[in-house]
Amino acid sequence: MTQYFTESGMGERYDQYRPKTHQAVVQKIQQHLQGRHFERVVDVACGTGDSTVPLLAIGQKVIGIDSSDEMLAIAQKRGLSVRKADYTDLPQQGRFDLISTCMAFHWFDDTRAIASYKAASNPGAVWLIYNFAFAGHTTSEQFNNWLRNEYFKRYPSPPRNRFDDMTLADDEGLSVIASESGWLPIEFTLEPLIGYLSTQSNIEEAARKGRTLNAITAELRKELSGIDITGAFKYAYSYEILEYTGSQYSWP
Repeated sequence: MTQYFTESGMGERYDQYRPKTHQAVVQKIQQHLQGRHFERVVDVACGTGDSTVPLLAIGQKVIGIDSSDEMLAIAQKRGLSVRKADYTDLPQQGRFDLISTCMAFHWFDDTRAIASYKAASNPGAVWLIYNFAFAGHTTSEQFNNWLRNEYFKRYPSPPRNRFDDMTLADDEGLSVIASESGWLPIEFTLEPLIGYLSTQSNIEEAARKGRTLNAITAELRKELSGIDITGAFKYAYSYEILEYTGSQYSWP
């Protein structure tokens, strides 16, 4: 698959405009882990570190890996231990007791990712795979109609694996501890909403095909200025917690 979130300026926009909701979901996940603490933890596709920070409360040694130099630089400024690597490099980082991935597994080749995660897992390692998705407004049908009938038709999402289609739970070496989906309320005023939309892969795809980011955001600003966005938006989440029950696995 095409690699996203590596364009110049994406790291700063991501850090500024992406909702900081990771802690809330990790707290939900912790309820299923019954107070477990993990010696070695890795956050795969850590980005600017938003998904890494909550892991510090449940891990003794926590590292993050990502393929974006710009995002890693921001994570390092936050004092996080991060390295440049992608999911196929995971076995070279050692073996871990907890492997966490937020908003990234759907971009991976799932067969290669599962093999890589297994090779980096200590016996009984826990995998956290979770995602967020922008699910529209809680009350503004005007906005939801625009999102559905204008925005997504003009800027379709690039191909990716659907979370529901992933085969993690079917793997004989994995056991599902828990899974859940729901949504969290978030609020945006106009400019932060435009900024958030500018961090999405469909906007990045449009920019790669020739449209400038300034032109896209100006268009969004003009259209959204006439739409009621007061109140809360829905930020959907889904997660799966798995335990690696297989034997020690060697990376091909």
